[in-house]
Amino acid sequence: MKRVTMWIRTAGAPVVLALVLSATACGAPAPTGGTPNGGSASAGLGAVSGAPASSTAATDRPSPSASPVVPDGRSAAYLAGLDATAKTVTFDPIDFLTGDAAKTEWKKEHPENPDGPENDYMIVNNDTTLRTLPVAANAQCVVLSTLGGTDTKTISFAAFPAFLKQQGNGMNIPPPDISLLPFWLTVQHGTVVKIEEQFVP
Repeated sequence: MKRVTMWIRTAGAPVVLALVLSATACGAPAPTGGTPNGGSASAGLGAVSGAPASSTAATDRPSPSASPVVPDGRSAAYLAGLDATAKTVTFDPIDFLTGDAAKTEWKKEHPENPDGPENDYMIVNNDTTLRTLPVAANAQCVVLSTLGGTDTKTISFAAFPAFLKQQGNGMNIPPPDISLLPFWLTVQHGTVVKIEEQFVP
């Protein structure tokens, strides 16, 4: 089923995203992570394991699938699960559209209102199948220091589950997602080498 999603999503209700995009997420050094205008990227949802005992696993999520995996390169995703012990990440690839690509998709979804998206980008999720990939031993995550801010900090993948748990404390995050914001996964030879948190106001 085709799903168009906002960064603030409601479980089981596909919606269109029209927000102002500012900075990057987990792993990218630049403060403004996103795809070039007119471009798109594909890249999560799930439970956190290998984290401190207090970590809470998401429930009722679809079974992860090892195939198909995303191609090498930088892809956008909603995170569904982290295993810091096994060094794996489970995710739901998404299309993060900007510029002309976002406008074209918006017109297909909303022919009655062809002037969107309001802030020139949207997220589309045509397939909610989960994928799981290994994470490199030296992979780092560039995460937002605070929700709503653009400052970032770099942490290890081992510290990532605890960080997401703390960041989402008190937030209504619909399963199987484990974070409010989308992420960018950089994949090399089938292994995730960077995870970047995407700022959305």
